[in-house]
Amino acid sequence: MRYIKTLLLITVFIGFLTSCEKDLDLAPNDKISEVTYFKNANEFKMYCNRFYVYLPSFGTVGSEDNADLTCGSGGNAISRGTNQISDFSGTWNNNYDLIRNTSIVLERLNTVDDVLKEEAKSSLGEAAFFRAFAYYNLLQSYGGVPLITKVLTSESEELLLRRSDRVDIAKQIMADLDLAIENLSSNSELAPSDKGRVCKGAALAYKSRVALFEGTWQKFHSGSDANDFLGKAIDAAKKVIDSEEYQLFDKLGNDSYKHLFLLDKVTTNAGGFTKNDNKEYILSNTYDIDERSHRSAITSVGGRLPTRKFADMFLCTDGLTIDESPLFMGRETFVSEYENRDPRMTSTWLIPGGRYWHHAQAAWYRNWDAPFDPATGFINTVEWGTRTVTGYISAKTQSEIAPPLGTNWPVIRYAEVLLNYAEALYEKNGEVSNDELDASINLLKTRAGIAVITNAFIDAHSMSLREEIRRERAVELCYEGFRYNDIRRWKTAEVELVKPLNGVEYVGTEFETHEWTKGQTNFDLEGNISVEKVDVRKFDAKKHYLLPLPRRELQLNKNLVQNPGW
Repeated sequence: MRYIKTLLLITVFIGFLTSCEKDLDLAPNDKISEVTYFKNANEFKMYCNRFYVYLPSFGTVGSEDNADLTCGSGGNAISRGTNQISDFSGTWNNNYDLIRNTSIVLERLNTVDDVLKEEAKSSLGEAAFFRAFAYYNLLQSYGGVPLITKVLTSESEELLLRRSDRVDIAKQIMADLDLAIENLSSNSELAPSDKGRVCKGAALAYKSRVALFEGTWQKFHSGSDANDFLGKAIDAAKKVIDSEEYQLFDKLGNDSYKHLFLLDKVTTNAGGFTKNDNKEYILSNTYDIDERSHRSAITSVGGRLPTRKFADMFLCTDGLTIDESPLFMGRETFVSEYENRDPRMTSTWLIPGGRYWHHAQAAWYRNWDAPFDPATGFINTVEWGTRTVTGYISAKTQSEIAPPLGTNWPVIRYAEVLLNYAEALYEKNGEVSNDELDASINLLKTRAGIAVITNAFIDAHSMSLREEIRRERAVELCYEGFRYNDIRRWKTAEVELVKPLNGVEYVGTEFETHEWTKGQTNFDLEGNISVEKVDVRKFDAKKHYLLPLPRRELQLNKNLVQNPGW
């Protein structure tokens, strides 16, 4: 937690440096003064603290509603294909700001003596990691962008750089991550005061993410470097797995997945497990009840509401889809479609009529000394139009105890590494062995409480291993900011984003007659609640796979070319 304590101090201190430069005339206003700073390893470390404010968290993870599995009551412009060019972009500005700040450290460390360079090698690794982090954010949104790897001044010619090819950006990210891996310590080697900082495992895990993204983008968007990137994804993920430094949180049976995201400094589950028992988070945005508390959690009220399509992706406990499994109980009642299903659905979605706990108000707090006290919590009464427009509500990451809260946001989880490994193997080799399945997605299935798969199981049920890997990814990583980028890299957005968005099956079920939900009139020909009909769902494959560059950047740099179609 030491780096969190100093974030505000660093922000003030950097401003102090700028004012000192002016008053003492030590250096130009656009440079950190080498006279007053970067004299020892601790000063490099303190400067690197500021990079952590760029990590995603509860409110900045990106909208799941951009994609196809969740929706809001007011619609989503990206999901509908109606988004327009903006004048400014926080994605562009914030990430180039981070690129400049990280380049300051990397550039300065190239000028120090060998002794200081060795003492400050972890800062070099952190700066390299976060520069890769920034360029990956830009790559996902825009494709190729201007590639800048040095600190610029107002006179630098690089201010008018053309956009580099996307593969060159991806290769720079790989190079920065390799530099980070070389210089960072493993998680087990970090001092207690440094826990929460980027480590070697985080850089390897992030490399598997980036390499999988670019490898599949190259494969499905007619690129030429797919296998090279996919091989890097396999190698990086395997190194994380072989390190044995991380493991899935699986201490609470089928409830493990739910409570993983609720772990805190105090009791939040029946086993009394805390954040100290969590070895699944490889990198997190770290909070603390006493030092950096929050009241945040992803909420599906008004947005991120699960759709019928998402509901149907959860398997039955026998490992089969609802269309194939004899365990599926239909949709006649509020609760029937939740029976015999993947516990990741039933433990993180609010079942109609079920009792739940929430951190939002005192009457809803959960007391783990009497966890099922009927005087606490609330009943999900399916308040149509105010709490849901689909009939479904998710409660993933929503704490149940009284604030302040200290739950961490998972930037990189071990579960993702397992998924990256399985997918990269399949996309590069066209197959995943049973041993490789057991070392990857079957661990997730076992933790969830559903049947594992083998290649024989896949063949016997005429399943697609690719689609099963993708389905498992959608379910396991839901609400963590992956889906929109996944369907774009797979080049399936043109198929998925033109489909209508529907909710629960309404006509002929308990939803049609119960006092909570009766009286709805907006449903499709099959009797499902209709949220967005097909005529408002647009996706131009020649345009919408990339976001438009902000108008202001095009005005400032006449050498920039807008993305196709915009």
